[in-house]
Amino acid sequence: MPNAFGPGEQTTYSVRFLGVTVGEAQVTVGWPTQRYGRMVWPLVCVGRTTGIATVYPVSDRFVSYWNPLTGDALGSDLLADENRKRRIERYRYDLVALEAVTTKQHAGLAPSGGRYPIVARTVDLASAAFRLRTSRLEVGQVHELPVFTGSAVYQMKATVVGVERLATALGELDVLRVTVNGDFSGKLATRGLMTIFFTADDKQLPVRGEAEFAIGGVVLEVVRHEPGRTASADSQGRGGPQAPQLLGAQ
Repeated sequence: MPNAFGPGEQTTYSVRFLGVTVGEAQVTVGWPTQRYGRMVWPLVCVGRTTGIATVYPVSDRFVSYWNPLTGDALGSDLLADENRKRRIERYRYDLVALEAVTTKQHAGLAPSGGRYPIVARTVDLASAAFRLRTSRLEVGQVHELPVFTGSAVYQMKATVVGVERLATALGELDVLRVTVNGDFSGKLATRGLMTIFFTADDKQLPVRGEAEFAIGGVVLEVVRHEPGRTASADSQGRGGPQAPQLLGAQ
């Protein structure tokens, strides 16, 4: 779906846990830049705790390097600061060898690396959402995407359940209810299907997300949206976010 979104688009969500607002998430489509020898749009996802949740401060920044021409991800960087403990995780998808090449480092420790098998068209969660946005979502469809979670690939199935009316901070909107399976472990293990509501228009913008995790229910709701500027998928790069250096690197 051309023109569904473009560089400069920024969407902000409130994050509620067990009915209490605990944070904010922001998703920005960056300007075209080069990464791993290819032109990409950086998908910059920032999450932070707010209010009473700052007793356990979290400030995470995840960048997915997404190829808008193919809908594929080339890799990603995560810079996490959770309860004052920092770590960096970097992933590069070798689409020839079909491997995810990973580097991980916690503050004060040496980096470690690994290689994990992937399949063709593997994406991360951020790129998966944008690939869905560029697909025509129609009731009854099931979209399958291989998603890399850091050490393994699982087959995501996104089922378009129906159309309904939803009250949001952007007004009352017609939305598509999409259920998504998760394959996470530990505290992030999901109970049942996650639900994402996409606007039923050309933008197919996610405006609400609901998930029941082992630690409790989480709801994301849109609070602000700034549309991106017009830019074709093969636009010349204008620079983008710098890849985070490994901890302690000069």
